[in-house]
Parts: sequence; C-alpha cells; structure tokens
Amino acid sequence: MGSETTERNDTLLGNGVIGILAETVNMWERRAPLTPSHCARLVLGGGKRESGVNRIIVQPSTKRIHHDAQYEDAGCEISEDLSECGLIVGIKQPKLEMILPDRAYAFFSHTHKAQKENMPLLDKIMEERVSLFDYELIVDDDGKRMLAFGKFAGRAGLIDFLHGLGQ
Repeated sequence: MGSETTERNDTLLGNGVIGILAETVNMWERRAPLTPSHCARLVLGGGKRESGVNRIIVQPSTKRIHHDAQYEDAGCEISEDLSECGLIVGIKQPKLEMILPDRAYAFFSHTHKAQKENMPLLDKIMEERVSLFDYELIVDDDGKRMLAFGKFAGRAGLIDFLHGLGQ
C-alpha cells in the first residue's frame, strides 16, 4: 500500500473531499446524511482551513429530501463519480459494486451483529481496505449512541402505516 492510500485512511476526512451517496437500498429512502446548510458551513464557512473539508461531491438524486440545486447553491458539486472522495457518507449501505477501495465510509451497515444477510457487505469492505464508521457504533463516553435515527424512523413508520389505513 502506498503512502497516499495510508494517509487517506489515517483520518476520517482523508483528503478533504467528502462524497454524499445517492440512496439506492430502497426506493422510498429520502434521508440525507448532510443537509445543504451543513455542507455550506463545511465548505463555504472556512473550508479546509477550519473544517478540514475543501470539497463536497453529491451524487444526484431525485428522491432525496434536499434537491441537487440546493446542494449546488451550498457550494457542492453534483456528480455520479465519487472516486476523488476520501470520505463517503450515506444513510444506508451502498450497493457492493459502488464501494471504492481505500476510502472511509460512514453509514448504517447493520454488520456489527454478524447478520448473515450483511456478510457480503462486510467481506467487500474488508476486501477493498475500507475504513467503516458505522453510525450505530458511534457512542459517547457513557456508551450512549450519539446518532439516533430510530426514534424518528419509528414515528415516520407509524405515520405511513396510519396513512395506509386511511387509503
């Protein structure tokens, strides 16, 4: 492994270029790991000097709650190609063929309990020398999860269920 590869995985931000995945696991996923305002603060509000981020590349999506134009207005680039990104973030796991080698990824992987259906994902992550930051495993000093999507997902599920009953 060359020094560029090692440096890329030594820090969460790697080379200072963040990629935001278009969610592909299910057709109704609209969540985004970063909002346009978060991106603007990272890129326009001081850039690499203050945040360690000098560019954000967003995969285009017609399903995402925030439109591509909002990300462009926030200083992001829109592109399918995330190969320049040292850190790639999403909500759900990307398709296996989309995982790039020697990168850092952050998403809900559902692999830490050795769930059988997610072992191909874990195998691919290891094969491609990926540094994985699983949101489920990010905890504070007391062991409390710092990222809790479950409460909101549960509420949204209940609303969808009740809406379906009314149809």
